[in-house]
Amino acid sequence: MKDTDMQFVGWREVVSLPKFKLKDLRAKIDTGAKTSALHADSIEFININGKKYVKFLFITEDGKHHYIKSPFIEERAIKSSNGDKTIRPVVKTEIKMGKERFEIEVTLINRDLMGFKMLIGREALNGRFLINPAKHNMLKSKKEKAQ
Repeated sequence: MKDTDMQFVGWREVVSLPKFKLKDLRAKIDTGAKTSALHADSIEFININGKKYVKFLFITEDGKHHYIKSPFIEERAIKSSNGDKTIRPVVKTEIKMGKERFEIEVTLINRDLMGFKMLIGREALNGRFLINPAKHNMLKSKKEKAQ
């Protein structure tokens, strides 16, 4: 895709994770992060029919509890912005950003102390979006922005 064909995103956007039944998540766009990250509580590994899954709890900003199961991909060492390394489970899911829908890998970590429950990293953005750090919510339709 050429740069002129790509849509702009701002420093924060509203996204959905359809397979996890999570809609309208406020997400921070973070080009300093390679992989995307999603808030998760009560992370545990389970086996279903001989396959390894990750089960976790996601609590929305309005307090709704979502218990999510997803196939386990791997564990990955991630260095946080403060320099600490953590080992995090990785899952794949579909993300909806504006009109685009595509698969991404996300690491699961407790983000209670962070301002956003989801962080969108370079791997998800690369080749799909251009970033304007002076703007936010650029993926919303004109109708949504007017509300």
